[in-house]
Amino acid sequence: MINPHIFILFGAPGSGKSESCIILNKITKGKLKILQKETTRPARKQDTNEIKSVRKISKQCDFRYSQYDYEYGFSSKIIWKHLKKGNSVIIIVNDVRTIKILNKKFGNLAQNIYIHSNIDREQIIKILKIRYPKADNTFLEKDTIKRIEKIKTIHRKYIENTYLFHSAIINIYEKGDEKSIKKLKNQLKQVYEKNVGHKPFFGSTSRLIVVAGASFSGKDALVNAMIQMEPTKTLLYQKGTTRPKNENDRNELLHLKTLDDEYNIQYKKNGYSYGLSTQSIWESLSKEKIILIVLSDLEAICELKKAFYDICTVLYLHSNIDEEEMQQAKNKMSLEELNKRLKSTKKLRETYIGNMNIFNHVLLNTSESEDLYDQAFNILDFYLE
Repeated sequence: MINPHIFILFGAPGSGKSESCIILNKITKGKLKILQKETTRPARKQDTNEIKSVRKISKQCDFRYSQYDYEYGFSSKIIWKHLKKGNSVIIIVNDVRTIKILNKKFGNLAQNIYIHSNIDREQIIKILKIRYPKADNTFLEKDTIKRIEKIKTIHRKYIENTYLFHSAIINIYEKGDEKSIKKLKNQLKQVYEKNVGHKPFFGSTSRLIVVAGASFSGKDALVNAMIQMEPTKTLLYQKGTTRPKNENDRNELLHLKTLDDEYNIQYKKNGYSYGLSTQSIWESLSKEKIILIVLSDLEAICELKKAFYDICTVLYLHSNIDEEEMQQAKNKMSLEELNKRLKSTKKLRETYIGNMNIFNHVLLNTSESEDLYDQAFNILDFYLE
């Protein structure tokens, strides 16, 4: 039996928040109640039961916030009422301050979920044409620009508060697309089954951080940024490998002819063996260091999670390669090498979607240096506070 929780959804317009409420309600067979918010925003045809348009927010609403010049409010008493009956609650809240207050009030009962949405101009226009069938091109253009800015704002809020979210849904929801709905449902099912009642040792001075990122994800830049931010507290772990050294190698690999028994966690990649020694990791942790390990093999990550439990944090670096990056990559490597890297990127993304609960945090927009460094800082700050 899954204990009652409060699922707090945060995401950009059109990311699939309302659809997620409906799907989670079906997954739980009605054991999850959608909390209705009051808003001074005018009613829309596509509004679901989670929103109620009013002239003025009622006094019963002890949670209130403003967004896009409209007021929103809901009652914590109704949340407690549902929890008392053994039901979980889901609510859409696009205000970080309110999410933090909810977390403080309900503690580990609250689970914060970010629903990621890429900026797809054509998809936004398509949605607007359905929503406003009589609108002219001028209106559609202005509203499209406004919505793109809203998406950017939500992205920025997530990047500045990455540590705050227990889960991140990364597939792009498209209404009517069965494939995207299936992926959304798969991730939401994992979110519902996730055990958030176990509080990690956030204040520990020793921690193992696993960085899982494919090509073009910025994993090397992230590791360098973390080391530069806390040079006396962070240490890059050297994995053993039978792969020959090449010019692009950094300090994360120790090249060996064979891997001995010391490397008790081993995996294969592109025909070569890689290994990690839990004994040497414990030795580094005993020096009260934050150990960084670049690792994308799922079984090896699971072994580390099993060995180091709550002091092991796994980061998934999610980044969509754009046309400019693709062209730069084509100029630097063969088509065969590029396709191999793109294939591994897709494989890691599918690994995340199918195994969300193994990952503690998702870093987005990692190809942008500023966004990457902001997330690196707030993750480190969170675990070192």
